[in-house]
Amino acid sequence: MMVIGSIVLLMGVALSALSAFGVWRFPTAIARMHAATKSASLGLALVVLGSGLAASSPGIIGIAALTTALLFLTAPISGHLLGRAAYLTGSTDYRFDALAGSQPIALRLESPSRADFSLLRWTGLIAIWVLLWRDFSVGSILGGAAVGFIIELSRRSTANPVPVNIPALARFSLFYLVALVRSNARVAWEVATPFQDDIDEAIVAIPLSVASPQAALLVANAVTFTPGTLAIELAGDPLTLYAHVLHFEGEAELRSEISRLEKLADAVFTRS
Repeated sequence: MMVIGSIVLLMGVALSALSAFGVWRFPTAIARMHAATKSASLGLALVVLGSGLAASSPGIIGIAALTTALLFLTAPISGHLLGRAAYLTGSTDYRFDALAGSQPIALRLESPSRADFSLLRWTGLIAIWVLLWRDFSVGSILGGAAVGFIIELSRRSTANPVPVNIPALARFSLFYLVALVRSNARVAWEVATPFQDDIDEAIVAIPLSVASPQAALLVANAVTFTPGTLAIELAGDPLTLYAHVLHFEGEAELRSEISRLEKLADAVFTRS
């Protein structure tokens, strides 16, 4: 286990170093975000996971798994917001900019209006509490149950929540994982190669055909971890995703890849 943990740890360190080098080397702020959101997230995840494996500690491995999950949930959102902020500075000229001069209508979600207590989420919160404290005693479990109960009592949801299809979510997660590996390999290659003359940045508008705003948000976050793309803006009426592209070769290939994401995301949010 020590050897496997050390290998995973070294892989994480290498990815984190490449990410830092990419932030320094890439020519524009949004291009640097590709390195920061992709390689840095996976690099840190591998570091904490490798540390747990090397220590042969189930508690540390559990915390590492939780950290990894939280990173992959939050990194696309932060990348989206930081990329949008960098775009609004207007400091970069793009080969093609579909967002320039447009006034996209903000995507509106239904406001939460009713109490929403979930036994499944409550159980998950208890598990997270126990992992964070690394204490599997009865007292720790009861403490987690009390904190989770308060959180769930204060939670609100929309009047007509969209159910989540668990098998479809698993398929989407697998696709997301493959995209994550591909995007990290792509960014690592870009950073490691001696010249960056082939970087040809553009902002592309992709009309979305998903059935719900939740699916649109899932697509936008996933696009940030697909190779060479970063979500900049998600507009409603009509649903349109604006994505930053490192290598602009036309819209057809990008639309085709995002179309696959749309189908997977639509399957995740289904109404009975």
